[in-house]
Amino acid sequence: MATDLRLAFADIDEALFDVNQIPMTSRDVRSVGEMLFDVDYLARQLLMDVDGDAAGTLLRSWPTMVAAAEDLWASLPGQRPGVDERDRPITSLSAQAATIETSLSGRTAWPGQGPTSPRIDQMTQTFLNAAALVRRYGAEIPLEQPDAHRDLEAARTRIMHGLYLTAHAVNVALHEHGRDRVNDARSAGRRIHLAQHHSPYAIAPTGVWVDRMSACENTARSYLTDRFPQALAGEAMRPIDDPGRLAQALANWDIQTHRALARNLDPSDILLITRTQGLIAAASLVLVDAAADAGVLERSDRLVPAIADAGRSWSNLASRWGDLAPPGARLEEPLARAAAEVRAAYRQITHDTTTLATPEAIATRPGLPQATMATLRAIEAGSELAHVVAEKADTPNLTGPARALSRRAHNDVESGLASPPAEGDVVWVSPADILARRAVRVPQPVRETLRSASTATATAACTAAASAMLAHSNCPRRYDVTASG
Repeated sequence: MATDLRLAFADIDEALFDVNQIPMTSRDVRSVGEMLFDVDYLARQLLMDVDGDAAGTLLRSWPTMVAAAEDLWASLPGQRPGVDERDRPITSLSAQAATIETSLSGRTAWPGQGPTSPRIDQMTQTFLNAAALVRRYGAEIPLEQPDAHRDLEAARTRIMHGLYLTAHAVNVALHEHGRDRVNDARSAGRRIHLAQHHSPYAIAPTGVWVDRMSACENTARSYLTDRFPQALAGEAMRPIDDPGRLAQALANWDIQTHRALARNLDPSDILLITRTQGLIAAASLVLVDAAADAGVLERSDRLVPAIADAGRSWSNLASRWGDLAPPGARLEEPLARAAAEVRAAYRQITHDTTTLATPEAIATRPGLPQATMATLRAIEAGSELAHVVAEKADTPNLTGPARALSRRAHNDVESGLASPPAEGDVVWVSPADILARRAVRVPQPVRETLRSASTATATAACTAAASAMLAHSNCPRRYDVTASG
């Protein structure tokens, strides 16, 4: 949905005229459609990163996410009284999730009581924010127009697709949890009975949860079958009515990253920073290509390879910090909100509904010159940011999940990325710590490769910054929004 979130000045009128107060204007300015696309993005990221250690936190978070999605679904305009065929899947999914929540609350066996997943919680909060936005502005949607109906159907499809991806991620985590238990039992010389359905690793007590999450996954899939691409084709794109949106989003991102890095932040926050820097590099490649077609930027043989190399380095560094992030770690809210706005601002200019727009299409869009200059400045700023992030690799007493660090340590030594120990084979993390899922100090090979990856990222970011600065200085003056006059 393309409904915009307006700053609710009526709510802060008194604050505006009170010299002793500063009104809060750092609200989420994304449209409902942008929020739903972000849920899809976060769910895909979760599916790529999921492991067995996160299974319990993901399972506990699932019912709350479904409840928030059902609330958003019910708030969409044009709902008919009663339950029609279109609404049956979300109603069924909500009932399934409610029984899972009841079982979890009354259960002392695995997974028991404990933390929830911050990544699913972030998607849940996004659904809640979108529902509040729809309730506030839904009455303005012209339901008599076919485009509005198509956009609403696309919104329902987005909601269900986010749930489907998340349910699948929970299922993958449950299977990985079972695999880890089987491997632990074999390492300890104990026998364990493999499952006879789903996969051999759907063993007790995860087997029952695999059955129930599979039912949820199938319910969501039944709605999407033969519907997903057709429904999303009718999704409305937010018009580019603010050419400076990307510049503002990137400026706020720069501020929030430095504020966060000035504190003793968690690896999960550094993971978000490095991953978002990788996204900025990837999106910059798209904008630079389109800007060259439009004559906004001179073509350069150095710029594109330098940005691409920086993007790969940021992504590699992100994967390493991801090993240090525990399943229940919380993100700093201002940082997460700034990252979400960066994603939305880039997508507004680089995408056509569900797909990446062609360079020719992007070249015709208003705000391309401002966006290009803003993304070049972000690449320039990435050099200094990379050095600050590199300092975090030297933080004393860094810890992370035992299993992930054990795998990384052995892989880095075997691949030659880390120095092999003089004494031969070394057990870098004790089996007891892995079995108990403890947080352990970062092993020497992991710390060594984290430092080398940080140094490589800083070097690549410096090269990209120099190329971006040169391209910026060579751009036609009429496009340089930083030029005076």
